[in-house]
Amino acid sequence: MRKLRTCASAQFNTGVTKCPPNFGKKKMAIIVPKGAKLPDSLTADALEELAHAAPATRIYGVMNFVEYAKNGGEVQTSANGYGPEEVTGISALKETYTLAKYSPELHASFVRAGNREWGAYFVDEDNVLYGQNDGTDTLAPFDMSCIYTDVTPSPTSSAAATMSITFAYADVKKSYENYDFVRLDFNAQNLVLGLTNVKLEKTATSGNAYKLYEVVGGFDVTGIYGPLIATAGADVLNGSTTAATYDESANTLTITAGSGSSTASLKAPSVLYGKDIKGIEQV
Repeated sequence: MRKLRTCASAQFNTGVTKCPPNFGKKKMAIIVPKGAKLPDSLTADALEELAHAAPATRIYGVMNFVEYAKNGGEVQTSANGYGPEEVTGISALKETYTLAKYSPELHASFVRAGNREWGAYFVDEDNVLYGQNDGTDTLAPFDMSCIYTDVTPSPTSSAAATMSITFAYADVKKSYENYDFVRLDFNAQNLVLGLTNVKLEKTATSGNAYKLYEVVGGFDVTGIYGPLIATAGADVLNGSTTAATYDESANTLTITAGSGSSTASLKAPSVLYGKDIKGIEQV
């Protein structure tokens, strides 16, 4: 018998689920490094911990989406001579979400990322996580050729400053063919708020008093994180720290280092997270 040819794409069914979902509005995205996936049996703690992981495995939450616009992703057809129309492909797809607020630090991060490739999941208002089925039991992200932001950084006569984020799909055909979703049993939005870049610097050329502030805008967060850092002490500070105290009246963090040490600095976000210090990274 001759060798038979098979065609995996020949399978075609028009049946749908016996429990049709009412898809909610997508409210946020979870961005992962290219080739990475969220773990199976995802928990709230695991998700939050991944948001503080090392850059190679860190995930990034972007929210809150308030509007959606689709550009492309349309089936393309053409006729050969006077023959009938035939499907030739699907046009490139970009999905743009308007964010609730303009955030210059977020825009700066995406500008620095440039054409970096990512994976992206989406989460709707009913805690449904959207991705694609890659043949395993674990939901995979959509492959993105790039993700970028666009801003109107100044208010106009009729609107506030605005910001949008666009997801450019690397393979729209695959994303359509393998579209899948799972329902989470927790609200993911407050677990992946992202890390804010901060600096820990001495308040003067001498002494051991420090301030912790945000890199963009210079907001003083010493009062928020100072007591936590003082409690954790050497566990979250690089170098030979011998003592760390928080002065509430002066709103400063006093860090005493051992001999040979100069200025103090924070350890990695994963270490800070272990001491319940969340949402910051020193740069």
